[in-house]
Amino acid sequence: MKIADVLKTVLPAAVILFAGCQDDDIVVNTDNTDDNREIEIAAPAGEITYEIADLLADLDNEYVFVDEQGLVNVSYDQTVDIEWETLVSIPDVSESWSFSPTEGIPFPSSQLKAAANVSFTEKVRLNNRDDVRYDSLNMDNGLLVAQLRFPPGTTGTASVTIPEVTDNGTPLTYTFDVTETTYVFDINEDLSGMQVEPSQAPDSSYLSVITAMDLTNVAVGDVALDFQLTNMQPGMTFGYFGNQTSPVRSEELVFDVFDDLELLEEQSIEFGNVFLNLEVNSGIGVPFNVRVENMNFYMEDGTPYSEPLTVDGNPFIDMTLEAATYANPVEPTTTSLRINKETPSNIVDIVNSYPRRMEFDVFSESNPTQDPQTFNFMGPDNVLNGTMNVVLPAYFKTSAYNRTDTVDFDFNDMVGEDDEDVRELQEFTVYFDFFSKIPVDISAGAYVIDGNGNKIDDLLEASTSVIAAGVPDGETGKVTEAKQTTFTITVSGDQIDQFLDQNAMNIVIETDFNTGGDDYIRIYEDMDFRAVVSFEGTGKIPSF
Repeated sequence: MKIADVLKTVLPAAVILFAGCQDDDIVVNTDNTDDNREIEIAAPAGEITYEIADLLADLDNEYVFVDEQGLVNVSYDQTVDIEWETLVSIPDVSESWSFSPTEGIPFPSSQLKAAANVSFTEKVRLNNRDDVRYDSLNMDNGLLVAQLRFPPGTTGTASVTIPEVTDNGTPLTYTFDVTETTYVFDINEDLSGMQVEPSQAPDSSYLSVITAMDLTNVAVGDVALDFQLTNMQPGMTFGYFGNQTSPVRSEELVFDVFDDLELLEEQSIEFGNVFLNLEVNSGIGVPFNVRVENMNFYMEDGTPYSEPLTVDGNPFIDMTLEAATYANPVEPTTTSLRINKETPSNIVDIVNSYPRRMEFDVFSESNPTQDPQTFNFMGPDNVLNGTMNVVLPAYFKTSAYNRTDTVDFDFNDMVGEDDEDVRELQEFTVYFDFFSKIPVDISAGAYVIDGNGNKIDDLLEASTSVIAAGVPDGETGKVTEAKQTTFTITVSGDQIDQFLDQNAMNIVIETDFNTGGDDYIRIYEDMDFRAVVSFEGTGKIPSF
């Protein structure tokens, strides 16, 4: 069901179905002492009530909801995830070093053997940006691969130590016995679960790779060390992660409601307000600035609205997101922003142009104050979870909204076989009692048609009868007590003959309403439009 059906059904009028009146609805009073006998015809009273709540179950639109105040809304959501995989990122490392343990020893030596006790230290930088500092990292994954090679003929002992990497508090150390036949050594270490506390230097958080050698015989040539770190994926990490910018995400929102609002060209509905809600949640211990920009709306034919959404004169929205709090578990942080007609923006004008979709870009900036003393941390959660929510409250104004409804009025079916008796009726009266919680006057006209839709005669001249508006609360706009309006329609004997001869089938009710000025109607769940219908006829026929 289209959302226009809700508006059409609830606001202007309800479709009222009459129960048919058969022969036993015609009563002839045979006890009358007059020469003429009285005849009466009466149809059972019909009553029907429409509430928005009754229609929501049938509304095939997942975007409609009722808020806590009972106001009906249309809502669209778009989830926007800003990934920060690069915020803590350790590059792969591949280094090759050579050391000369014979440095300082004259060769060829007069001695048959030469000894050496030396060590060499190399640094491996873990941060790939100068403004990033890593104080501590708990490794989820990572692989250390190294190979230490000595010149053949070298003997003694050697070790490779990385003091900044610990396993249960013990620094990583590898010790080797170097012999004439064993002088090449391989290291393969899974770093998962290990703790890394890098050493610090200006613009660098680094590991120290210390190669120590206590050699009893030093052969001619260099000692070589190949060193690799791959797939370095830290878990909980502490430090300062610098002033970085995430990749830009381009997103789209599609507004199906405007496809469902199939209004005639001369009809007009304006939405009184629009709520654009932005919310971002973070479990990352880093402050961020989140920016939404290039918020462009597009019409049904694909052409863009004349200008993008602006807020406070700017074509972008900035939101400040504080760092999450380190605890067990981490306490996430949230920031939100609401834009509506009270905000200096052009959002209501845009929505009333009936756009079909919205496109926008979103990105974030870490540590916007660029203070390296700011405490940062990040664990497995490396995503900012954002949501853009557009809510269209179902209250609006209109200057030209109209509709028609038909009421069953099968005259021949109602009179059955008493056609001639009914033609003796002097008059026929139809009573319409309307109870409206709709806070606007509705002008109405009514006429009778045959089974082919051809007009037979007027009952109410168009726009001459008004269904009184319900009185809304001054603050909420909600109508709590229905306003009653009664129409009494008298049908003459000639019209009765006309209805019978031309096979009257339906009453068409035309309704028009105008909210007037800048007033808006709010549509609440319990807003209803109730009609109680009855009719009767009286006359006399001769006694024989």
